[in-house]
Amino acid sequence: MLIGLNIGPNLTYTGSLATMLWRRIISQGDSRVNLEEFTRLGLLTVPAAILLAVLALYTSLMIIGT
Repeated sequence: MLIGLNIGPNLTYTGSLATMLWRRIISQGDSRVNLEEFTRLGLLTVPAAILLAVLALYTSLMIIGT
């Protein structure tokens, strides 16, 4: 549950307060990140990051045990 809670908000612009603050700070500078690009990158990276994090947790559970 914590994996989805920490990685999941990167999927959408309004996913977390930190994401909205990051975009606000970026827009005040010289850089711009449009909503389409942000969402496309989120759709590509979030599922992969969640899958890798779950696999890492599962692997550590198998090595260390309970």
